[in-house]
Amino acid sequence: MMKQDDLKHLLVGISISLVFGVQFSPLLGLITADIVGARKEIIWDWLLKRGTPEFLGFLATALDGATAYIMVKIVLGG
Repeated sequence: MMKQDDLKHLLVGISISLVFGVQFSPLLGLITADIVGARKEIIWDWLLKRGTPEFLGFLATALDGATAYIMVKIVLGG
């Protein structure tokens, strides 16, 4: 079974990438998901000490954003 934190990374990465990817461009969706994932780990978890900063948490968000990027590229073409 997937941990709650992993599920959140999956949903946020895919959601952000899909929303920005469809509205603007697939690449912008991917970049936005990556930035949000990095900022969450650095600012919220590390600097504000409200969680545990994990590189794998960032990587999960980024990879899920990449999954949505591929989906948008396939659906929209090009």
